[in-house]
Amino acid sequence: MRIAADLDRPAVTPSIGLAIVGAEFRTECAPRRQAEIDRCAAGERVTLRPLKRLVEGVPAVSVYSQRGRQIGYVSPSHADWARNLLPSMRAIFHKSDSFGAVIRVTTDGTTPTLPQPTRRGEMMRRPHEVPPEPVDEFCGINFDRWRRR
Repeated sequence: MRIAADLDRPAVTPSIGLAIVGAEFRTECAPRRQAEIDRCAAGERVTLRPLKRLVEGVPAVSVYSQRGRQIGYVSPSHADWARNLLPSMRAIFHKSDSFGAVIRVTTDGTTPTLPQPTRRGEMMRRPHEVPPEPVDEFCGINFDRWRRR
C-alpha cells in the first residue's frame, strides 16, 4: 500500500539557486540595483533577458524585478547555461546577499519554489556520519614488550 500512496503525490520539480551579481560593482548603476534588490520580496517573479554585450568576457543574461528594473546579471560562470535555457526558464526572487541576490529557477517551465525554512540557528548540512574504526594492521600485537630498555 505504501507504493500506491507515493504515486498519488504530485512530483515537485526542484528549483535551482542562481547568483545574481552586479549590485556590488563600482558603477553608477550599482546603488539603483541594490535599492531594487532591497524592494524585492521572496517569491516575487523576476525576468531573465539576454544581452548582446559581454560581462567578464561572457554573453550576459540580465535579471529584472517584476517592476521592470534591473537587479543585476546571472553570474558569468552560469550565464552560458542560463542563456541556452531561457525559453523554458521561470524565476523568482529568493534573497539578497553580499554579492547581490539569489534567485530560484526551474528549467522545465514549472513555477519555482522557495526552499523550506530551517529552524533558527540550524545550518543546512548532511547528517553527521561517524567514520568507521581504523583497521588494525598489526592484529593487536603489543610491540612495547619487545622494545629494548
